[in-house]
Amino acid sequence: MRDIAGDNTKKDLLWHLQGNWAPVEKELSELNLEVKGEIPKELNGLFLRNGMNPKSGHSDHWFFGNGMLHGLYLENGKASYKNRYVVTPYLEKDLNVISSFGDLTASPANTHIIEHAGKVLALEEAHLPWEVDKDLNTLGVFDFDGKLKGAMTAHPRICPETGEMFFFSYSMMGEPYLNYYRVDSAGQLVQSEPIEIPRPVMMHDWSITRNHVIFMDLPIVSDMDLAVTTGSPFGFKPECGARLGVMPRDGSNKDVRWFEIDPCYVFHSFNSFEQDGKIVLYVSRQQEAMVGGFKEIYGGESTVARLWRWTIDLSSGEVKEEQMDDGACDFPRIDDRRIGLKSDFGYSMQIETEVDSLTFGNHLYKYELQSGSRIDHDLGSNVAGGEPVFAPSSKNSEEDEGWVMSFVHERDTRKSKMVIIDSKNFESEPVAEIYLPQRIPYGAHGSWMPNK
Repeated sequence: MRDIAGDNTKKDLLWHLQGNWAPVEKELSELNLEVKGEIPKELNGLFLRNGMNPKSGHSDHWFFGNGMLHGLYLENGKASYKNRYVVTPYLEKDLNVISSFGDLTASPANTHIIEHAGKVLALEEAHLPWEVDKDLNTLGVFDFDGKLKGAMTAHPRICPETGEMFFFSYSMMGEPYLNYYRVDSAGQLVQSEPIEIPRPVMMHDWSITRNHVIFMDLPIVSDMDLAVTTGSPFGFKPECGARLGVMPRDGSNKDVRWFEIDPCYVFHSFNSFEQDGKIVLYVSRQQEAMVGGFKEIYGGESTVARLWRWTIDLSSGEVKEEQMDDGACDFPRIDDRRIGLKSDFGYSMQIETEVDSLTFGNHLYKYELQSGSRIDHDLGSNVAGGEPVFAPSSKNSEEDEGWVMSFVHERDTRKSKMVIIDSKNFESEPVAEIYLPQRIPYGAHGSWMPNK
């Protein structure tokens, strides 16, 4: 396999294999990385990000590349780097999405990486999770002692007050099309609930509050008729409508209340919380998605997300829908200590609009969520951003007191670096830039895992 980054003249290459989407071949371990500026002394831990890196050099879609973890270890102002594949049957047997179908263990494990109850889990929404350790060794498939019989979303939520983890799974092939799960703070799966929805949909993300979970029944629908015309089992069908389902965190299907909203799609949510008898959600909302099928997720103005606020009035049954900003953005994050609680700030990545496919911009955004006001961090000319992850300065620091961390890519040099930005001085130059020993392809989601 060769590194094809920057080689955009190859017309036979799909967009998700060009430029910095191209995979890298080497698994490296490097100590004492070059640093411009100073790494804050409070940052001691592991920044770990997952992403798609097809080992063969080819995949049929952005979603289908093998999962590769990129870890940046920070300790006493120094940084080291390691990257490793998540070693699942999908990698070992060189499977694809078709050949892996029906085997819940055969995950590409390529979308997210989270830590809960002492376990580090690599996630992808069509299969079981896989456990790794912080040295990036793959430990094995993880099914909560046999209690999890289906897939796990790539976007679980961990409650900062109780330590519980909540997640769901969706099914394309048969009822129940949706299942809900609750895990206690010790890591035991304590609740499993089938949830009735009228048709199979792609439910990529969701939200929780202090007392509720919120499902998003949005019209990216699985329909075999679509596969005949578009080559994809998924497509955008706004005629099916869109709904938000609110359920108590310990509830069941009979407790779900559904609230209709305008048809749209949301790949990623900022946060949600309860306030004065209402549930407030901040989301990256797209007008539409996958209009031409599964391979056309993005591509133009209407398929790029903006910051929206939905306010669900639990008494009246109405939902107020408001666009908060016109900046195109996605991969939103907040201070994880505020998940499900009132949060004032959110961070996201600029997305380009005048393009044919998903293209990351050269700005990171910081939002004051209540007003929708935005501060931009300019990464520089011909530099593309990555998901911004917030790291607090201490366990007890106030919201927004800490740093925003992101892997970014310099297109001119074809090199990657980590930027660390003081959140309270978001427009300023990074306090530190850590130069990485190899290019890190654009990827999906990651987590900051501070040392205990």
